[in-house]
Amino acid sequence: MINNKKIFLVYIVFFFVFLTFLLFPKYGENTKLYSYFIKDKLETPFGFVGLKINNFYSLFQSNKLHLKNITLLEKENEYLININKYLLTITSKYNDQHKIFHENYPTIPKTIGASVIGDRNLSLNRNFIINKGKQNGVAIGNYVLDGLNVVGRIKSITNYNAEVVTIISNDYGDEVVINNELFIVTGTNNNYLSFLRQKNSIEKVNFKKNQKVIIKNESIDLILGKIDFINKQPVVITPKNLNLDNLRVLIID
Repeated sequence: MINNKKIFLVYIVFFFVFLTFLLFPKYGENTKLYSYFIKDKLETPFGFVGLKINNFYSLFQSNKLHLKNITLLEKENEYLININKYLLTITSKYNDQHKIFHENYPTIPKTIGASVIGDRNLSLNRNFIINKGKQNGVAIGNYVLDGLNVVGRIKSITNYNAEVVTIISNDYGDEVVINNELFIVTGTNNNYLSFLRQKNSIEKVNFKKNQKVIIKNESIDLILGKIDFINKQPVVITPKNLNLDNLRVLIID
């Protein structure tokens, strides 16, 4: 028994083919070419859909691989966390020893307070006397400070008192550091110190105004003054009036 639906569909196809050749006679001359043209146009959407499906499948497979790798990494990370906790537990008893050997704490300088008991006006030789001596741990060469600023150094001493030569006295001399360079300076009986020479070098150094002049000490850096210029010559400017209140002597063990 012949299927009427199939016959009808075949008839429709042939009808449209005949109608195409009738309306467009040139198609009949190049039937093969136009057939491939129609075939290409009909396959284009299917090719596009197929490409999309293929890309989606590739992404799906790639996503599965990435999820698998993530799971493995999470397991490895959990293992490393457990190992780290175990190592922390083992090494916790060495924390105190680690602090002792590996953490450097700043050294607190040892100082003692002193009061002026003589020549406070610096009228004789720019020196003064304090009420601390050998019994208090003071020694010749110790620095006398007002905060971090150098006031002078111990020149002579007894058991109970000591003489301090001030930084403005021409008897005062010291080694200082400016921009990591060493210099020798001396007092002038004025409120500034002059440069004798640069230590271990003859090269000329360019000073800048207000550069800090530092004295390197074992436990702390001390401030002597700042750079200034007098008649185009560099000098170390000190406070015009030395503050002789609240003095402290830096003790070097």
